Amino acid sequence: MGLPNNFNEAQHLKDQVKRWHNKRVNDWFRNQPDNDISTPKASLKHACKITDADTLEMIILRKMLFEFDAGYCQSVQTPIYGMPLDELQGQRSFKPQVNLHFKERHPFIAERTRACTGEISFRLMDEESSSFSRAKAEALATRIKNTFATPIFVWNKGKFYYYYRDIQNGLDLRILCASKMEGRRVANAVLNVVQKPFSDDHEDYVENTRSYPNNPGSQIVYGQSQPKPIRRPTVDVRFRYAQLLLHGQRRSINLVATAEVGLRSVIQKVNAV
Repeated sequence: MGLPNNFNEAQHLKDQVKRWHNKRVNDWFRNQPDNDISTPKASLKHACKITDADTLEMIILRKMLFEFDAGYCQSVQTPIYGMPLDELQGQRSFKPQVNLHFKERHPFIAERTRACTGEISFRLMDEESSSFSRAKAEALATRIKNTFATPIFVWNKGKFYYYYRDIQNGLDLRILCASKMEGRRVANAVLNVVQKPFSDDHEDYVENTRSYPNNPGSQIVYGQSQPKPIRRPTVDVRFRYAQLLLHGQRRSINLVATAEVGLRSVIQKVNAV
């Protein structure tokens, strides 16, 4: 079906922005009444909501007010326990580190709003940050792309731990997986990137009979019902991007990335998802 003859792109865009923006505003200020400015929060809610009479400038201002001043933008960022990079690098030195990032395409549980993720890290023990060149980064990116992005590598995470420890070669893999064969498959993919042979002397696999439900229910925290954290979910996560961290450099080097990640200055870009 084509677009109607009287279709207005600008009005359609405005309507969609208003629809989804106001939905988030109403949810964020769910305890505040509409059309009320008698309290600071109610006044803020009213100022954030887009109306049909708004100009483009007012729509932008309302969105900025909601995202930044009202705090919505911060609420959608995943909290991270960590420390500033400069402080970390000032306290310790390290070999070049590669981080492979994975993410679930779509959460398959209605109550879970965030997609599950996975990360695999390893060190390049034969390299130094001072001597690592662009040419070496390109060769590394090509190997990662060939192994994890052609086609997209899918890692079946589960409740069992598969370990592959070859510290001399920079490998201390702790892979959550559904089976030993799956853990070994993931480890072999990493070994293919670092160009090291597999040895079962370095592997270990730990099974357990504990229950790790994908829907653990809720709990009371600070007087409110909150969903319990999901521990060791059984879920497929797909390769998304790979980065290289060099000691002395503040920014990570983007080796490989799929289109949906949105990273800039990537050595190897992948269109597949």
